Amino acid sequence: MKNWLRSILWLGFAVGLWVLLICVNNAQENKVIGLPTLDIELIDDMKFLTAENLMERLETRDLVADSMTYSQADINEIETFIREMPEVKKVQVFTYVSGKWVIDVKLRKPLVRIFNRDGSSCYLDEDGTLMPLSRNYAAHVITVNGNINETDYSKTVENIINNDSLKTNEILDDLYAISTYVCSDEFSSAQITHIYINEYDEFELIPRVGDQRIMFGDASHVEGKMKKLEWFYTEGISRSGWSQYDTINIMYKSQVVCSHRN
Repeated sequence: MKNWLRSILWLGFAVGLWVLLICVNNAQENKVIGLPTLDIELIDDMKFLTAENLMERLETRDLVADSMTYSQADINEIETFIREMPEVKKVQVFTYVSGKWVIDVKLRKPLVRIFNRDGSSCYLDEDGTLMPLSRNYAAHVITVNGNINETDYSKTVENIINNDSLKTNEILDDLYAISTYVCSDEFSSAQITHIYINEYDEFELIPRVGDQRIMFGDASHVEGKMKKLEWFYTEGISRSGWSQYDTINIMYKSQVVCSHRN
């Protein structure tokens, strides 16, 4: 076959393929995809955001609709809108050639609930970020009160740790260190229900059983202090003897100091 004929055939094939791709693309752009499927990953059944709530918010902002076509779905805007919701940790939007599209959302997990001095309340989550309360759900987590007033939701534990001046003046990073250990340790999570921060910025723990105050001190040597407490409860004192003490002090190295009730 002559070279010029071969070139014409290849050119015709390329033009035909280009026209086909344009037709397919136009058909895809004008295809009605309707409402998305919402997949919300719950952590410990914490329903801070339901599919119904999310769909309502998206529809209110005109980001989704029954008659929406593929070209009308602004994936970036939808992801940005959902990512800014205080309950949301991560979001991804997937679209398929078939017309189906999915919004995949992972919610944040609170560690503790903070009751501030000014009467407000918020959560500190597992990533060290403050999050407001939800109208849908109240998480059953460790509570914190006392000398604390965290209302700046732009503040994070990571920022505090990486800033020497903030680390000296802030207490949120210390609270995060203690609560993270308590929530991840089997004994501690079963035993501790409340954290109080006294006027000296020292931490006091309130156990589930008994009405003692556990004098924890600062956030240094968290694991060592909690292991001392575990030993004291399991080996050093019987359940019948718990009522003898009003404070259990684990602030000092290699010691557990108790004070008897009057």
